[in-house]
Amino acid sequence: MHKLIYHALEKVNMGIIIIDKEHKILIWNGWLERYTGKSKDETIGKNLSDVYQHFAEKNHQNILNSAILFGQSRFCSSTLHKIFVFPADETRKNVQQNMQVEPIFNDNERFALIQIMDITGHHHRVSQLKNAIREIGLENEQIKVAETMSRYQAMHDSLTGLPNRVLFRDRLEAAIISARRNNQKLAVMFMDLDGFKAVNDNFGHAVGDLLLKEVVERLKHNIRESDTLARLGGDEFMLILFQIAGQEDAANVARKLLESFNQVFRLNEHNVSVTASVGISIYPNNSENTDTLTKQADSAMYKAKAAGKNTFRFYDDPY
Repeated sequence: MHKLIYHALEKVNMGIIIIDKEHKILIWNGWLERYTGKSKDETIGKNLSDVYQHFAEKNHQNILNSAILFGQSRFCSSTLHKIFVFPADETRKNVQQNMQVEPIFNDNERFALIQIMDITGHHHRVSQLKNAIREIGLENEQIKVAETMSRYQAMHDSLTGLPNRVLFRDRLEAAIISARRNNQKLAVMFMDLDGFKAVNDNFGHAVGDLLLKEVVERLKHNIRESDTLARLGGDEFMLILFQIAGQEDAANVARKLLESFNQVFRLNEHNVSVTASVGISIYPNNSENTDTLTKQADSAMYKAKAAGKNTFRFYDDPY
C-alpha cells in the first residue's frame, strides 16, 4: 500500500511536501524534482527552511506550525505571497504559485502536508482574458463615440455646428406637436444673406466662411436658447421661434436680427457689410404642416427680396 501511495504521489501534477514537527522534509515528490531541479537526495531529511530560506520567515513559520501544532489549514494565494518554490528554469518570469497547507496525523504524530500549485499558465490566461475584455470595452466605447460623432455629423452643419436641414425638420415637427398640444403658436423664419456671393467673389471662400460663422454668432445673441437656428446650406438659415403670442412677436425678433447686420463685419484685414432678407410663416395661422410652413417662409423671403432686401415679410403679406 505504501508503494501505491508513493507512486500516486509521483503522478500528481503538483508539488507535494510532507514535513514533521521539526520541519524536516519527509516527502518530496517527482513533480517537485522536475519543477525545481532539486532531487530527493538533496531535500529529504533537510529542514524546509534550509532548502528554501524564505520558509524561515515568521509568516511561513506561523503557517507551518499552525498546521502541525493546532491542526489549522491554510491557503496561500500567489496574489499575497511571494513564490514558494523556485523553478529550475531561472529564466521563467512572473511565476505564479498557490500553496495549500494541511495538517495530517499518523500514530499520534503530527505532520504538515504542503501542496504547491503552479498557476502561471492559468494566471496568464486570466490576465489575457481580462486584457481582452478591457480591449473589447475600449473598442465598444470607441464605437459608441464614433457612432455618436457620425450621428452628430449627419444632423449638423460642418462649418457652423448648427442643425442642418434634416435636424431642422425633426425639430420643427416636434415643435408643431408641442404647439398643437398646448394650443400655442410658433414662427418659422427663412433667412437669406444679401450680397454674400459678392463676398466670396471679392475676398474668397475662406473669408465667406468666416462671415457665415460671424453671422451665426450675431443671430444667436438675438434669439432665445429655446429657439432653433439652423443652416440649410450656402447663406440660407432657418429659425423656429417657440411660444409666440402672434405676428408682432415674430416681427420684433426679425427686426433685431436685421439690426444685428448694421455693424460692419471685421474679417481678418477685410471690412465686410451684408444685410439679410427674412420670410416668416406662422403656425397655425398659415399652415399646420412642416413642409408647407417651410415653403411658405421661403416664399415670404422672396417677397422681402423683391421689396428691396434688408427687410422681412410674412407669408400672407401682399407684395
